[in-house]
Amino acid sequence: MALYFAMIDGEQKGPFTLDELHEEGVRPGTYVWAKGMDDWKKADDVADICRYYRQRIFDRMHPSPKYPENESNVQASREEFDEQKIRGLRGYPFPMPEEDPSRLQNPPMPTLGVAIAVLLLCFPPTGAIALYFSIMARKEWDKSVEISEGKVEGDADKFRRDAHNSARLAKMWIGITFFLGLIFYAFMVSMVG
Repeated sequence: MALYFAMIDGEQKGPFTLDELHEEGVRPGTYVWAKGMDDWKKADDVADICRYYRQRIFDRMHPSPKYPENESNVQASREEFDEQKIRGLRGYPFPMPEEDPSRLQNPPMPTLGVAIAVLLLCFPPTGAIALYFSIMARKEWDKSVEISEGKVEGDADKFRRDAHNSARLAKMWIGITFFLGLIFYAFMVSMVG
C-alpha cells in the first residue's frame, strides 16, 4: 500500500494512507506525492486515489442492508423485502394508498356506450376487450346491488370493488383502442396517398 504526502494549507504533510488522505481533507485539486512518482500531482490525476474516492462514493450511494440478528426478525425482514420487491415488479415501488370507502358507494362511470363506439369505429380487437370489461363492470355492480337488497348472499363490497376495477380497465382499453384506431387510420391514409 502506497503512502502519500499531501500539500495541505501550503505545508507538506504525511505520510498518509488512502483513508487518512480523506480524513485530512484531501480534495481533487490537492497536490500529492508518493514514492515512485516523478513529481507532485493533483489528487484527481492519481489513479489509486481516484479509484478509492469512487469506491467511497459508490459505497455511500449503495449501502449494504443491515440484517437483524434475531432469526424471527431476519425472516420478517426477508418477507418485507419480498413484498417490496413484488410491489416494485407490479409497478408499485411504494405502499398503495388506502382505498376510499365512499368511492365504492357510487356506481362506476358507465363505459358501455363508448366501448361499443370504439369497437365499431376504431380498432375491433382491443375494442372487444374494452367492451368485455364494460359489461363486467355493469354485471358486478348489479350483483352488489342485489346483495345489498338482500336478494342473494355475498360480499357486496367485494363486488363493488370489482365493478370499479373493471370500469377502470374498460377506460384503459377504450383509450388504447382509440389511439390504435388513430394509428391504423393514419397508416391507411398514408398507404392510399
